[in-house]
Amino acid sequence: MKFSWSTGPPEDVDWCGSPGIGQKKQFDAAKKAGIKHIVLVSSMGGTQEDNMLNNIGEGKSGGPGNILAWKRKAEMYLMASGLTYTIVHPGGLKDEPGFKRRLKIGVDDEILSSKQRAIPREDVARVCVHAIKSPKYHNRSFDLSSFDEGDGSPTDDLDMLIESLEGKNCDYGKTPALI
Repeated sequence: MKFSWSTGPPEDVDWCGSPGIGQKKQFDAAKKAGIKHIVLVSSMGGTQEDNMLNNIGEGKSGGPGNILAWKRKAEMYLMASGLTYTIVHPGGLKDEPGFKRRLKIGVDDEILSSKQRAIPREDVARVCVHAIKSPKYHNRSFDLSSFDEGDGSPTDDLDMLIESLEGKNCDYGKTPALI
């Protein structure tokens, strides 16, 4: 199975576009191929209608691209697909070494109200790899960022991190009706 990144309006890239692209098509192909668990890295901000990511890019109709709305639509499709899923909504991605910060986990964009909303890419990857191995991450959807380096001990126990949500997942009923 080969996946590639493509360009186009957010509806095509993040949902179900022209032949060969779109998350919906990737999920369907994975299911057909017998894949049992999908770990999806998406974006924080999906509960915010006025999030700046919804205003970049152009939609098929010439209006705003509504990137986060299309991402959320794909996430809801994945959750309803019958596949085991882990959906990670990282904050701003940093090109800095991982394993040096205390990680922060939440739901429904609550992290966006905090001062520090970014996370090293390496830490996002570490959580994703752990999600493949740990059943505690099965059928979970959450936001992820980190504290500033030196603000607390680096997070070592990723199972304890997800357990701190006490079973909460992102509430997709809070997704704005932009599309």
